[in-house]
Amino acid sequence: MISKYKKNGFIVEKVFSDKEIKAFEKTFVQICKMQMKKINIKINSNNIQTIAKKLWKKNSQALEECCLMSRNTKEGHELAGNKKILEISKILLNSKSPLIVSGPSFFVNFPKSSEKKYTWHSEQNWYPKRRNFLNIWCPIFEDRVKKNSMAIKEGSHKSDWFYFSEYKGYNGKKDDTSNVQYEIPNNLVKKFKTIFPNVKKNDGIFFNGKSVHSSIDNNSKKVFFTLVFRVYDYQNDLTLSSNWADIPYNQKSLGHPNINVE
Repeated sequence: MISKYKKNGFIVEKVFSDKEIKAFEKTFVQICKMQMKKINIKINSNNIQTIAKKLWKKNSQALEECCLMSRNTKEGHELAGNKKILEISKILLNSKSPLIVSGPSFFVNFPKSSEKKYTWHSEQNWYPKRRNFLNIWCPIFEDRVKKNSMAIKEGSHKSDWFYFSEYKGYNGKKDDTSNVQYEIPNNLVKKFKTIFPNVKKNDGIFFNGKSVHSSIDNNSKKVFFTLVFRVYDYQNDLTLSSNWADIPYNQKSLGHPNINVE
C-alpha cells in the first residue's frame, strides 16, 4: 500500500460497507422528498436518479441545500468517522497525532453539465498552510470503472505547484454558475501520465495533497454521486489555526496572531 502510494501519489482502497451507504442514501432521499414537497414537485418514486433530476431541473439550489443537509445528518457524520478512512490515512500520512477530518462534501454531477467540476488543480493551492494531508474521493451508488471516475496525474505529488489561474467557470471559460478554479496550465502537467483509476462503489481514491487532478465529463445518462473527504495531520504545520481552509491570497481569510509556531 505505502510503496504504491509513494510512487504514484494515490491508491484505491475499500472504504464503506453497503449498510453505511444505504443508510446515507435513504436519508438523502427523505430530505430531497421533503424539499420537493415544499416547492410543489409531485413524486411517487424513491429512485435517487429520478429524484435528483426532477429537483435539479426545478431548482438546482434546492438540491444543493439537500446535499448540505445530508452531510450534516447522523448518517453523514458516521461516514466521516469511518474506521477504514482513519486507519488508511494514518498509514499514508505516517501520523501519530490526532487526525482532522473534513467532510463529507457531497457532489452531484449531471450529464453534460459543468457544475461542480474542476479542471487541473492541486489541493496544495486550496490549503496552502497544510503540509501533510490526504484527499479521499468516493463514488457512491455506482461503479466508476470505465474512465468515468476522475483524472489524476501520476507522480505529480513529487512536485510543488505554485502557478495557477484563478477564475470562476470551467475549462477556461468564465461562468458565474460554476466553481472557482485554481487551474494549473496544461503545459505544466503534460509530462505526467494521466490515469483514470478504476473505483467501485464503496471504494475510495486516497491521493496526496499535491497530486494534480481534474473532473471528467459525464457523457452518460446517469447522475454521478460522489463523497469527498480530506484528512489533515497538523503536527508539522506552522500554524495552530483550526481553520484547515485558511487561504491568504485575497486577505479575507487570515490567520490569528501569536499562535504561529516560533
